[in-house]
Amino acid sequence: MKDSGKLRIIDANINRVTEGLRVIEDIFRYYYDNPEVQQGIKDLRHRVAGAVDHRVSIAHRDACSDVGFSSTGVLEYERNTLDDIIRSNMKRSQEGLRVLEEIFKLDSVQTALEMKTIRYSLYELEKKILGYTKRILAKGLYLILSGPSTKYEELACMAVSAGLPAIQLRNKSADSAAIIKCAQKIREITSHTRTLFIVNDRPDIALAVQADGVHLGRQDMPAMHARKILGDDMIIGLSTHNLDQAAQAQELPVDYIGFGPVFPTTSKTKPDPVTGIEALKEVSFRSRVPVVAIGGITPENIGMLAETACNNIAVINAAAEAKDPFETMTALHKRSVAIL
Repeated sequence: MKDSGKLRIIDANINRVTEGLRVIEDIFRYYYDNPEVQQGIKDLRHRVAGAVDHRVSIAHRDACSDVGFSSTGVLEYERNTLDDIIRSNMKRSQEGLRVLEEIFKLDSVQTALEMKTIRYSLYELEKKILGYTKRILAKGLYLILSGPSTKYEELACMAVSAGLPAIQLRNKSADSAAIIKCAQKIREITSHTRTLFIVNDRPDIALAVQADGVHLGRQDMPAMHARKILGDDMIIGLSTHNLDQAAQAQELPVDYIGFGPVFPTTSKTKPDPVTGIEALKEVSFRSRVPVVAIGGITPENIGMLAETACNNIAVINAAAEAKDPFETMTALHKRSVAIL
């Protein structure tokens, strides 16, 4: 293939694909610390780069006379979340692969087929990637809003400012209308932030306010039914209180499990038996999904959770009843990230 125009198309789209894949690769390498996805993207990027002799196309590069160099789309600089960045670069890479596939049909059917194969591999990886980003709980403090509802919004704002990975609204006493009203306000506070918003017990309310997910207790709707209502994109968490329940949860369509109470707790009138540190460690090492430690965790005993391999530490009273809730949240979050 010696035509200068064709080689410029190849050069532009090789760059488009490899640059887009590199953006996604680095997000999963440095932000999500996910070696499996990072390596999968890297392998595809190398396959694209190795499919052609890029030196030939580079020789025909002429960026200065590219008529599309200065044009930008209206949405090109609209990125609110990492998910937006991943989606846009995934689409960019897929479109570039399709262009390469079509152009190579003119002179190299074998290379065209390779581009098609890579494109379909990327489609499959995309499902895994977007499912991962939709259901990710970053390490750190998981704040549960329970008790006096007058502080919910204030505490939610503090949690977002402190960079907490998740907030759960847990109101057992209010009626549905009141919970929805509160949930809508918290959804507004957490929208376009790194803080996930989870609704306790109520898949219907989670769906109505477009929360990130729902957390289910042992007596709530079964996870299988909740998944049918919520679809694949929303997070489902499940409470577990012993090794058997945690093992059973591995077979359910849940994205994380809560495990505890790790320590004696006063947040429930009839708490489950204390699980202890060793059980938490065992569950965390065996679980296919992130484990959130909960129950009686305070600034004084949080250090005991080091090396348990759990993903998050959940608190209710330790933050809400603190003299300075924001300072306490921030300190607990930093401590959680450091020891987990």
